[in-house]
Amino acid sequence: MKLSRILLLFICFLKAASFLYADKLDDELFLLKVADAKRCGWDTVPAFRHRCKVEQGKALRAVLLDAGRQDSVLHALYRESVERYSAKGWVKLEEIVRLLPQRATRNEVGQVCRQMDSVYVSLQGGMPFEIYLEQGCEAQWCPSVALLKEFSCRLDTMRKGTYTKPFLSPLGVHIIKLVDRKPAISYEEASPFLEIYLDRLGEKNPALNRSRYMQWQHGERKDVAVERCLTEVKNCMLAAWWDVRHPLPDVSDENELKHFFEANKKAYAWEFPHYKGAVVLCKDKKSASRIRKCLKKVPMEQMEEVFRMWQAEHPEVDAVIQVGLFQIGKNPYIDKLAFKCGEMPHDPRYPYAIVVGKRLKKGPENYTDVYGQVKTDFVRTLKMRQLEELRTRVGK
Repeated sequence: MKLSRILLLFICFLKAASFLYADKLDDELFLLKVADAKRCGWDTVPAFRHRCKVEQGKALRAVLLDAGRQDSVLHALYRESVERYSAKGWVKLEEIVRLLPQRATRNEVGQVCRQMDSVYVSLQGGMPFEIYLEQGCEAQWCPSVALLKEFSCRLDTMRKGTYTKPFLSPLGVHIIKLVDRKPAISYEEASPFLEIYLDRLGEKNPALNRSRYMQWQHGERKDVAVERCLTEVKNCMLAAWWDVRHPLPDVSDENELKHFFEANKKAYAWEFPHYKGAVVLCKDKKSASRIRKCLKKVPMEQMEEVFRMWQAEHPEVDAVIQVGLFQIGKNPYIDKLAFKCGEMPHDPRYPYAIVVGKRLKKGPENYTDVYGQVKTDFVRTLKMRQLEELRTRVGK
């Protein structure tokens, strides 16, 4: 077996080992965070228990519902809805709304109406409709026949892209915008609407695994899938609570990364020389010379931007650039022009090539040269400190 092949296999083994070690570190940290959170009694805090039940209920949806049965039910509902709801078509609406209590006083109604009148005047003055929409409230398709009459009677005369004046309904005061309208919608478009309908059925949902549901409802822990789901959600939330109270230092802090790199510089030494800079391919020698002069004293991180700006000022010059750290043996232009080895490629379109930068024989000169690796190592070091602290605290 050739030496190069042995070296390649060894490097692959080291990378695989590092990934495996990182996974084990995160797994142990997670378990210790959960144990420490329980030691602190956070799992008994009312706010945590309430939120945990909510999140467990969301996660259990995937366990308690039969995915195959759910898909069949949704398709059946879609076929039925196409026949039932497509008589008046489907609409996609955006809505600005101010809700009112069921027994709102005349003064409350008047105040909300005045607020919505002000919104309408603002819209008429050119204010975008989206400004007044609630965050995360996206327009969805719904059948016209399912809307309140206060909505449907206005939609009959509306064009796409227009909006109404403020109007009252049993729910509050509204301004609606007609985003789109069509006779029928596809299954993919109807799915969110149909899934909401199924969710509202609760235990009457035909896709529900009733055996598992009854066990969960009565607090039985016989089903492994249900128990695993509940435990995973609770542990993830406990670990998240722990992280909020023991955050890692800012791993994007330049001073921290620079200090870490300088303290561990030997660990980033290269086995093979690198070239830090750029390769530029040009049509003629004169253009190559002009570009070299332009990039000569520019830091590597800015070379590409400077080149693009220069190119915009000189559109008659046909040239391309590649910027980065080039290991010897990886780029034939770098090998030939910077390290004086190998053969220069022949490119009919770009017969001239230049390199701008410097050779780095022993290793990177700055943490930015190996930013990804430095950041990964810095985070791992911080996690190792957490691990040792947690082992001491939890007693493992």
